[in-house]
Amino acid sequence: MSDVSPAPDATDVLDGPEAGGKVISGAALRVVFYALGSLLAVGSTAVVSRHLGIAGFDGFATVLSLTAVALLVTDFGLTALGVREYVAQTGEQRAHMMAVMVTLRLLLMGLATVGMLVFALVSGFSSELLVGTALAGVGLIAQAVPATYSLPLAATLRLGWVGGIDFVRQAVQALCLVVLAAVGAGVAPLLGSLIPAGLVSLAAAAAVARGLAPLWPRWDLAEMRRLLRMSFSYAIGTSIGSIYAYVAQIVTHLSTTEHESGLFALSFRVFSVVVAVAIIVVGSAYPILTRAAGSEDGERFEYAGTRLVEGVVLIGTVFALVLGVGAPLIVEVLGGPQYGDAVDVARLHALALPGSFAVAAGSFLLLSLRRHRTLLRINVSILVASIALTAAMASAWGATGAATAMVITEYALAGAFLLAVRQAGSDVAMGRRVLLSLLGAAALAVVIGAGLQTLIDGAAWSAVCAAASCLTFLVVTTATGGVPAEITHAVRGRLRRRA
Repeated sequence: MSDVSPAPDATDVLDGPEAGGKVISGAALRVVFYALGSLLAVGSTAVVSRHLGIAGFDGFATVLSLTAVALLVTDFGLTALGVREYVAQTGEQRAHMMAVMVTLRLLLMGLATVGMLVFALVSGFSSELLVGTALAGVGLIAQAVPATYSLPLAATLRLGWVGGIDFVRQAVQALCLVVLAAVGAGVAPLLGSLIPAGLVSLAAAAAVARGLAPLWPRWDLAEMRRLLRMSFSYAIGTSIGSIYAYVAQIVTHLSTTEHESGLFALSFRVFSVVVAVAIIVVGSAYPILTRAAGSEDGERFEYAGTRLVEGVVLIGTVFALVLGVGAPLIVEVLGGPQYGDAVDVARLHALALPGSFAVAAGSFLLLSLRRHRTLLRINVSILVASIALTAAMASAWGATGAATAMVITEYALAGAFLLAVRQAGSDVAMGRRVLLSLLGAAALAVVIGAGLQTLIDGAAWSAVCAAASCLTFLVVTTATGGVPAEITHAVRGRLRRRA
């Protein structure tokens, strides 16, 4: 009998008692990085929207949404699958899988670029937008490798590095956009800003991931087929669920005037930035959910899943209050007076945010349970309904109609996901006390925010109203048990250590 202990593995942290704390603190750090990057994105968006005007910004935003759709579809579920496989495998098998995945993602992103150009040609994009689409596609390919290098960092709960690499990408892109707008560049060069952003984030990711994953791609057709087979239904289901919001932007562009689509585009830009926070938070907990589901520890999975849903809906409601009450200032900063009609659109998008955060939680819970076909059925249904509803409502009521369609689809998808999790045998749901606390606090916060706005009219004053609304919400939810205990304990522990 040998007394030699097995060599420690980087994923051993997932089984340790500190795993939950690492997820909470790591997710918080990722959100901080993302918030800083988002501030830069907001600043660059304000510059670009003013530089291009409503019609030009509509084209710019539509190509960005097309890029997001292409990225999500041809990711083919490999991001979440890669985290799961990295956790499940060890040694040379893991290293080989990661090297092949780099090759596979480069190939898929190349196909995505071709698909974007074909869609742009068929849809009758202008020559400038066609060039911009091609440049954005090259930027998409440049981002494929650093995204793969981030997988082992997420799987080993080194979440701060994941957030830092993404911040580098956002910062470089924002800087390029501002510089290009300052020299009078058109839509195409502005879309080309994705290329330097991808290359710089590639260098950063390669430096950080050294030792956790191979830095060079490897060709293995059999392994590629294995990964694609394993991810097929999973990938289609998750990709469709991720793209339908961006498809709404494209459908709006094709269904209404440039003016109305431009208003929707400005508000949707803010909405998409905020929703990414949900993906960051939920994705940070995904390795633990995967380990709990794989070990058949039903009680641990239900506990973690319930706390996850409660936590992300809480966060989504806070962002909803910021966007809804602060909409006049946000629109003023991003677009100026010419985008004034986008305030109502932004408030509708704000109403959708808690549902969007619940969608993120529900989708990752189903992924952890390997309910890929369920994801596929639900997401296909919602995508078809979303396209039809958005086209009809955007044609009839412009930007507000498109935003209303998004509110409906977000809550329909969230409800379907959480119902499917329960039908899978996991008793995951928001507690009644938590739900009542969130609803009551949100209603009171909206009343206070709206009441303050009636006292003084002005975009700048809406920032004070939004702050008062959020403070009211947090105080009431904390006092009435709407905040998960794990969050309050983590915050208190962090404050004690700093003291």
